[in-house]
Amino acid sequence: MRLADLQRRFVANLYGEPADLRDVVRDEGGIAVADRVAIYRNNLRTGFEKALALEFPVIATLCGEAFFTRLAREFQQAHPSACGDLHYVGEPFPPYLRQRFDGGDHAYFADVATLEWAREQAARAADAPPLDLAKLGAHTAADAAGSRIRVHPAVRLTGSRWPVLSIWEAHQGPGEVRGVDLGAGAEQVLVRRAANGILLERITAAELALLAGLQRDETLGAAYESAIAIDPGFDVAASLQRCVARGLFCG
Repeated sequence: MRLADLQRRFVANLYGEPADLRDVVRDEGGIAVADRVAIYRNNLRTGFEKALALEFPVIATLCGEAFFTRLAREFQQAHPSACGDLHYVGEPFPPYLRQRFDGGDHAYFADVATLEWAREQAARAADAPPLDLAKLGAHTAADAAGSRIRVHPAVRLTGSRWPVLSIWEAHQGPGEVRGVDLGAGAEQVLVRRAANGILLERITAAELALLAGLQRDETLGAAYESAIAIDPGFDVAASLQRCVARGLFCG
């Protein structure tokens, strides 16, 4: 038997598919073949669940231990890890939750998970040199609209019709979790990597539109048009100054 065929049979068995392994797994030492394989199956599930809980601790708390275990196993069946690095198991989790809870009382889980995954992405993103302010200042008002400003790779943006940052903040630190009114309204969040860690900040919908446009490699003028479509009074100069001060742009 080829090694690749053996590996496929073994993995299929770990995921619950019928695959007789008695011809390749020894039944000795008082431990039956099925019991031997069950050890690996348990390690597979436990490792996956722990990795998912580390990446989405707020979701794990919102679900409770028993339901999160069930959810993690269902998710693993739908999206088994295809990489040796368990960090990447969480990438399809937010869209999975969106489909799983769409239209129900827990529909907001997907947006909370999106925020938590944004933190993971910001933490692992590449670094980049800061924006050269001298070059930026060389642009005239006339040609600034056609310029493109590169957003730092460690910047992530997320918006939700629910108060996702308030929910995330309520689950930070020791003590009893504070209740959050899901009807409190939408929140837009900037996630960025700073010298003191990953920071999450509330921003306006217009500022989110501006930064999202720049992330899509739109010109400053096009991104600005998206922002003023949301807020006609949006002050792009003040917003850009805040962005530069927070290190959101790079060379």
